[in-house]
Amino acid sequence: MINKLSQNKYLKNALLLILILLAAVSLFQGVRNAIHDSQDFQWDAMKVFSQRINPYDESANMNPSGILEQYGYDKYYLQMEANQFPSLLMILLVFAPLKPLTARYVWIVLNLLFTALIVFLLKKTLLKDMDNYSFCLLSLLMIAGTPYRNQLGVGQHTLFAFCFFLIALYFSEYSEKRNAFIVTIALFICYFKYTLTVPLVLYFIYKKRYKEIIVSVLMHGVLTVVGAWWLNDSIMNMILKPLLVSSKLAAEGGLDISALFSGSVIAYILAFVIMLALFISAFRMNPKYERTYMSCLILWSLIITYHRTYDFFVMITVYAMFLELEALSENSQCIMSENGINYLKIFYFITMISVFFVLRVFMESLSSRIFVGILYYILTIAVSIIVGRAGYYGKKEKAD
Repeated sequence: MINKLSQNKYLKNALLLILILLAAVSLFQGVRNAIHDSQDFQWDAMKVFSQRINPYDESANMNPSGILEQYGYDKYYLQMEANQFPSLLMILLVFAPLKPLTARYVWIVLNLLFTALIVFLLKKTLLKDMDNYSFCLLSLLMIAGTPYRNQLGVGQHTLFAFCFFLIALYFSEYSEKRNAFIVTIALFICYFKYTLTVPLVLYFIYKKRYKEIIVSVLMHGVLTVVGAWWLNDSIMNMILKPLLVSSKLAAEGGLDISALFSGSVIAYILAFVIMLALFISAFRMNPKYERTYMSCLILWSLIITYHRTYDFFVMITVYAMFLELEALSENSQCIMSENGINYLKIFYFITMISVFFVLRVFMESLSSRIFVGILYYILTIAVSIIVGRAGYYGKKEKAD
């Protein structure tokens, strides 16, 4: 798609140069913001946890112990939001010996490393059929976009979690030497951003990697028990308390269903129904459409539960669907026509550019979110229909 827009040599070079400049500015600003902010890193919750003080009670009661002041936190950051389960906070314990500012700098460097690994792994996995020039443009577009810049700036964990998800994917499906141990550990770590990665893990159910999923989940179960002992609290509270902290943000997302329904119970019912449908589709899906199924999971994962728009940089991965559909179309095996694929691809780029840039131009105003949200939901429903058709024909082929 991208290379077709740039047949002229000079236009190709100009387009590449523009995106390099935009990506460089975005990267610089993202790092600059991260140095001053990184409020979502959760160093505070991890540090409190390491002191055997319950971070969930601290969050609910607005830091009653006053422990954050001891570490030089200014007033703006004194409200803790420990919305991670104890097994996930334990992953961050490697940062416990570091001071807040030092830990922030280390996290910035790690997020840049995760970015490089994400780009590398995408080229090795879902986007492996993409030509180098187009892949370069798509990667630069991701870095130039507002979601990535904000993701880096606030110190979020999506880069971290998505990187480990791709590591699991690579060693499960694309490496010459598949390694179940690495897949299991990578899945265990990628749950850190469970609102994104839990829907994506349905892909591993589709691939029948049940053992890796079960073991990775059991590891969190064991650590939850350890966390309950460490904080002298019940196991049930170790599950419920983080969810209660998270639920306070349910209506504050960007384009997600919870924001659409202002955090009402309807959003939770819809999320359950959609997850159930995606789960069932994992057992019915035509094996020819594996990257299309993954793209569908990515689109839904960003709106099925609370997400701010800084998580939407993963939208570039959806391009894998078009690589797959075009390859099937060349062999006359695709359920979509060539024109249909091209029209959907154009709509995908319009939607992605709207998410990456238009929302920022209009400061994520209500009207801009409604406009971009309509585009995003239309795209998601269209891809879901393709997955539904692929599942139907997949079941029909097995019957035949």
